[in-house]
Amino acid sequence: MSDETSAFTDLLEINELIGQKESATDKDWFESVLHERFTMRRPNGQLSTKSDFISGMNTGAKRQTTIEDLEVHGRYRAICRCRVEKWTLADPEAVQVLDNLRVFVRENGRWQLVTWLAEPI
Repeated sequence: MSDETSAFTDLLEINELIGQKESATDKDWFESVLHERFTMRRPNGQLSTKSDFISGMNTGAKRQTTIEDLEVHGRYRAICRCRVEKWTLADPEAVQVLDNLRVFVRENGRWQLVTWLAEPI
């Protein structure tokens, strides 16, 4: 398997797992995947750091991720654009649809999420 194919496969797996790990409140997983300088722009416009994100995690409802585009740029940069459908615990029929743009860097042999922009559709 080429380096590019391996990178694509690794990034696809990470992006597909993000929603599951967030719903399960898997803080250890996010500790390893989020870059130390991670920043998230939440759907309401609020900015969160890595520590904000992890400390604010709560067990959540189901999330469904649809990868719309995944680009590997060189050996150390990648961008994933996906649509996330997020159900609420209070009303299982209500769903919030988000457009996500996720930027990754490869450091020390592993991919880390450095920027996550989430916008309501």
